[in-house]
Amino acid sequence: MKRVNGKVYLLSLALAVSTISTAQLGASNFSASNADLDASGRNPRLDFAFQQVRNQKPIEKKIKIQGSAYFHEDYRKASIYSGDGIEGVLFLRYDGFRDQFEIKPTTNNEETQVLLPREDIYCVLDGKTAKFKSYNDKKGKFKQGYLFILADLEDMILYERQTKLFKEGKEARTSLELNVPNRFVESRQLFLGKKNGDEEEIQFFKTSKKEVYALFDNEPEASKKIKQFVSKNRLNLKETADVAKVFRYYNTL
Repeated sequence: MKRVNGKVYLLSLALAVSTISTAQLGASNFSASNADLDASGRNPRLDFAFQQVRNQKPIEKKIKIQGSAYFHEDYRKASIYSGDGIEGVLFLRYDGFRDQFEIKPTTNNEETQVLLPREDIYCVLDGKTAKFKSYNDKKGKFKQGYLFILADLEDMILYERQTKLFKEGKEARTSLELNVPNRFVESRQLFLGKKNGDEEEIQFFKTSKKEVYALFDNEPEASKKIKQFVSKNRLNLKETADVAKVFRYYNTL
């Protein structure tokens, strides 16, 4: 693989706007088919992709919270990619509260780092591709964050935004009321990316039968088959998982 001369500049720029201190991560435990190892067995190509987590006390340590900020507590094997291809294989878990991927070179390693939030770096975890993207939220406001690809069609991509929201608890004011604990609440929203050459516009996608069917109105035959598929399988198009099934089915037509 050829080295990219501008990568040092990009790294400096990315770290300059970060509130998390940085440090290099030895990668002797990585499997990186597309990276050059130095004489010590390190993988310097991966250093640009990580940030060292320091001075970041988890909110769970400060106050008692019901539930977890993670969608799964354990670190799972994942592949890291850049524009040049695969960069390495290591262990990740997704923090839905902070919207970041925590990384360890092995499951036994205590040192935790996070994946740099950049659009040219992405990962594949549990069979799903997660990319840091720019998008418009439900209110049309510009946002940036991780989106998980559910279905990739010829002219559009269905994404899912997975987050953990913190809900502050309430103490009972009378003997007739119950205490409501602080808690993490899972949230999942769909976004639709419309492809236009190398450009992509990503908008919030409302989960409803009307909105889903409207996407395929210009293809009468496909539209008919999709409606039959929904009816036969009793899909609820207000549910993100069922909407994803429709997109995947369309890909088979």
